Amino acid sequence: MSAQFPQSLSRPRMVLAAWSMAALVVLAIVHGAGYLPAWPAGLAAWVAGVCLWPRLDRRQRRFALVLGALGVVALLVAWWQGLPVPWLRVLTQNTALLGMLAAVSFLQLVGLGAAAEPPPEGRRARWQTLFGVHLFGAVINMSAVFIMAERMAAGSRLSRTQAAMLSRGFLAAALWSPFFAAMAVALTYAPGARLGEVVAAGVPLALGVLWLAGRLPAGRADTAEAPFSGFPMRLGALWLPATLSVVVMLGHALLPGWSSLAIISAAALALAMLSAFFGSGLRAGTRRILDHAEHRLPAMSGELLLFLSAGVFATGLQALFAQGAAWMPFAHFGPLQAAVLLAVMMGLAALGIHTVVTIVMASAWLMPLSPDPLLLAMVFLQAWAIGLALNPMAGVHLSLQGRFGLAAVDLARANLRYALAAYLLAVLWLGIVGLWRSAW
Repeated sequence: MSAQFPQSLSRPRMVLAAWSMAALVVLAIVHGAGYLPAWPAGLAAWVAGVCLWPRLDRRQRRFALVLGALGVVALLVAWWQGLPVPWLRVLTQNTALLGMLAAVSFLQLVGLGAAAEPPPEGRRARWQTLFGVHLFGAVINMSAVFIMAERMAAGSRLSRTQAAMLSRGFLAAALWSPFFAAMAVALTYAPGARLGEVVAAGVPLALGVLWLAGRLPAGRADTAEAPFSGFPMRLGALWLPATLSVVVMLGHALLPGWSSLAIISAAALALAMLSAFFGSGLRAGTRRILDHAEHRLPAMSGELLLFLSAGVFATGLQALFAQGAAWMPFAHFGPLQAAVLLAVMMGLAALGIHTVVTIVMASAWLMPLSPDPLLLAMVFLQAWAIGLALNPMAGVHLSLQGRFGLAAVDLARANLRYALAAYLLAVLWLGIVGLWRSAW
């Protein structure tokens, strides 16, 4: 078998990976509640990663190996220089983040509640689709894009405008959604950032970005395409994001000792299980949950190995930069510096570098400055929401390319005007928040 393609796993290996991922979810929640150290969850994550390594394609393996190797080199350099090296953190760096991603994946058991009528068309359909993929993507992540794209294409080719609305609306959820991978990354790498403040700062910008996403064309071909055909959404289907939001807020009020990621993970898992039981009955619901654990959790091999290798990379950089030895072009991190950092991160994203990598690097690099955690978290989320729209290697673009034959490079290029306008809006919002926080 060519190394270019993922290998199938033996049944015992797949079962071990599935149970390790399930253990990761439970152990990460228990750790976040303060009842266990982080290393058991980290051990479960690494066991799953070893089991699932053969599932990665050649590009994924190369990326994980390079990222992990750079982290190991940084750790060895820090050790050789006599700096304190947190070896255990290699095991635990991203366990809470990975536990949340795995827990949130169970929300795929809850349907979108699409109406049976024909797909809507025209300008209203565009806005309906944009906000629909935004709200449901904020909860069930990429699955919302796939479900809506399949229905909108109806067995034919997805247009560039349809693809742009789906990718822009989905990525914009990174600005505020507690159930998005971006939020978990931001809370992990902007120490001290509080979920409530980050969400409150993200929602207004998300509304502005969505307005830009719906107004700006997706390249030159936009005006020549047929009337926009969207996704038939029902107002009643909004119960899922609304209920989850209420549960998370209640969790923060009633469980002050729990971490934000643990509350999010527990809320997502509990709501998904209750939905499966009430929708399918106890026996069939249990079967659906076990099927998800057995098949969908191991399918997260790409995300799992990405964040495990990123954890090694982050630990190495943090050890190396802990003493403030890195070159620093400024002595203070305010809105102006945040705008420069965001521009750099977006530029690197346009070159195909994943935002996870630039977030890890920026976090370790800026650590000696003790930056305002809210401002830093906002930059990370903006780089994810806007920068990935320009990244031809972003998962949403590659997925649309693989399923519908749309070139990922063309999809990213079609978002150029939108991304530039969204950047200017983000910079303005950084200035307003910085003024409120007295960060100037």
